[in-house]
Amino acid sequence: MHSPRVLGVVALVAILVAAISFAVVDVSIADGCADATCNGGIPVVAITFAALGGLAALVSVIPAVTWIVEAIRNSRAAHPEVDRELARAHRPSRRGFEDDDL
Repeated sequence: MHSPRVLGVVALVAILVAAISFAVVDVSIADGCADATCNGGIPVVAITFAALGGLAALVSVIPAVTWIVEAIRNSRAAHPEVDRELARAHRPSRRGFEDDDL
């Protein structure tokens, strides 16, 4: 199982690749239709980057969902060491001094 940081980075990078790919599609279609009517068809660059952007968007879904699920699961999980530390901090001292004084 990957760490939440790795899953987050993978998801964000895939979303960034998708956004750049869709921007290239937009620019290539706009440049192809700027001078005349768009009777020439869709440029090959636009089709290639649209496929790359769609693939990157699909790839980003799995790590993003896993990242969210792990974050929720980790926030609800019991942490016995933290519970012991909290109990120790709130327990009155029997000897008249704190644990830090030792």
